[in-house]
Amino acid sequence: MYGSELSTERYLSLIGELASMGTRRVHVVGGGEPLLRKDILEIMTSIKKYGMEGVLTTNGTLFSEDLIREMVKLNWDIAMFSVDGPVADVYDDIRGVDGSFDKVYSAMKTLSRVKAEYCAVKPLLHIHCVILNMNFMIIDEMIDLAHDVGANIVTFDKYYPEYEELILRKEDVSITLKNLQKAYEKAQRYGIYINVEDFLSLWLKPSPNTRCYWPWLYADIDPNGDILPCCFSHDVMGNIKRHSFRQIWDGEKYNELRKLFKKKELPDFCEGCTLYPGLINRIPLGKVLHGLRLA
Repeated sequence: MYGSELSTERYLSLIGELASMGTRRVHVVGGGEPLLRKDILEIMTSIKKYGMEGVLTTNGTLFSEDLIREMVKLNWDIAMFSVDGPVADVYDDIRGVDGSFDKVYSAMKTLSRVKAEYCAVKPLLHIHCVILNMNFMIIDEMIDLAHDVGANIVTFDKYYPEYEELILRKEDVSITLKNLQKAYEKAQRYGIYINVEDFLSLWLKPSPNTRCYWPWLYADIDPNGDILPCCFSHDVMGNIKRHSFRQIWDGEKYNELRKLFKKKELPDFCEGCTLYPGLINRIPLGKVLHGLRLA
């Protein structure tokens, strides 16, 4: 769920509708920074009121201690911090704003401190790092940072090439792999979950038996209300300003897309997909869905 163009009332209505359809997880994520919304706590409270799992992705710079305390009391599930580097000079250089790292670091430390005060397990503190040619040389230090701030999860992601100058160079791959191995060993030592295997599978070519279940499981909701079948697609299924989510989800356009997926006639937007870890049948969710013969 993205963005800022929809009103509070429309979001709260949408959350209720999603809950009535059996939605299990709502991911409040960018298109911008979610904490810019003044009603963000109201939205998060509504998600938890309906018993759904809540994930918030944030750059972490706008957290106040009051908001963190409310999140802990709410039993919010996951606070995912986008962190581009484990030290200030690398992070601030990538972000282009001096002092950004200190704000993020402070927010993560505060979250762990407040959780300890309340003897709370949640929100799980999740650090998400996109590997670039500006940070690959110290990615193992992300685990040291995670241990320092009390993070539970560290995930690495492939850079989707918006800016060519940030793409990992071929000559840097061997060092990246060595540092991923170091990161894995550190994570094992500290008891932190890390996604190295899934990250490496982003470069796998899908096998002929690969099935994608995204059109049955997931939808992106853009700031303007457009519903998209995944983050790689620009094919709008409908708009929640004009129709209910259920009407769009059960509508002709979505069902036509599902028919294509069943026949393995994948649309053009699938060519750039890097979501293979959730789609390949060897992944637990993929195995279960494949057993249900959805596709």
